[in-house]
Amino acid sequence: VGYGTMLGTVPRECPHCAGEGGTRARSKASFSSSGTVGSTAVEEALRRKAYDDLAPTFDEELEWHEFFTGIKLMRWWMMRQARGNVLEVAAGTGRNFGYYPEGTKLTATDCSPAMVEVCRAKAGSSSAVDVRVEDVQAKKGMRFESGSFDTVVDTFGLCSYEDPVAALREMARVCRRGGEGERGGRLLLIEHGRSRSHAWLTNILDKHAAPHAAKWGCYWNRDIVGIVREAGLEIVQRHEFHFGTTHLIVAKPPEL
Repeated sequence: VGYGTMLGTVPRECPHCAGEGGTRARSKASFSSSGTVGSTAVEEALRRKAYDDLAPTFDEELEWHEFFTGIKLMRWWMMRQARGNVLEVAAGTGRNFGYYPEGTKLTATDCSPAMVEVCRAKAGSSSAVDVRVEDVQAKKGMRFESGSFDTVVDTFGLCSYEDPVAALREMARVCRRGGEGERGGRLLLIEHGRSRSHAWLTNILDKHAAPHAAKWGCYWNRDIVGIVREAGLEIVQRHEFHFGTTHLIVAKPPEL
């Protein structure tokens, strides 16, 4: 699940901030503009409850937004690069399912049981899709062997992880290393964060980052490229859209 609840655009009380009796989400630590370890963190239990509550209407609320902003096209362009045994992390309601190449063997995971149920309904009886509850942020890591997957996919997840660098390193752990060109393991990322090309826009994101994170659980000014590099990944391709705030990145895991 990503987007920080649709990038904070839904004009209603945020489920990240209102639990039983309207209890607001509490921040765990001080905010840092880089959005890496030590950032303001919405309590995980409230975050997961929010995604569970959103699951039934998540697709409906995002459909037109993604169409008009070109995100559906970005999903198609990135997913067609998936090869071999594919893992999708934070798959949400399975919004990428229709864009994978025919014959893809896919394992889709999410930490929200309600989101996983929507994924399973979309997958139907397909033997090529395995949908399960799994958390890339788990302290002991995901329950997959190292190098198990040829392609690892994450779309709009880095904005919401408490430790995005650790999450990326865990994705890299389960991604196959070695090989050249299409034979090598790859991580496919579609993320949103700070703009390196439009300082005025980044200044706006920075100014409102702390209250936005506390309210929506989404760190919208994270340095996505910096996070990818800090995780030790090698960037193979990188494209930017929406004034540099949407990042499409193809990366490969570091060699051991």
